[in-house]
Amino acid sequence: MQRVTCVRWSLDNKYILSGSDEMNIRIWKSEAAEKLGVVRSREKAALQYNQKLRDKFSEHPQIRRIARHRHLPKRVFNAAKEIRTIRESKKRKEANKRAHSKPGHVEYKAERVKRVLGENE
Repeated sequence: MQRVTCVRWSLDNKYILSGSDEMNIRIWKSEAAEKLGVVRSREKAALQYNQKLRDKFSEHPQIRRIARHRHLPKRVFNAAKEIRTIRESKKRKEANKRAHSKPGHVEYKAERVKRVLGENE
């Protein structure tokens, strides 16, 4: 996928639709572990029971840690780490420019403003 241009939720909140520059629409499950297709009554009861247990013991530290844990593939994790490093170095470089130049010569631009590419009315 090139660049995501729009994201929408389905009306039943089970799916997320994303559109990209390459004219593709992708459908994602809103809950990755959710089973697709017909769910039998016994499976549904087991899923509801597991959800009740998660809600009941959600304050337990080990359960909270497991619920918070998200596994990322190594390539995705390393790519995000590299991007984070690049951003930090750019910030550091700008701070050094501001620190070693005349006051007011290098303007400070907020991170939120930098990210805006254009505004539509």
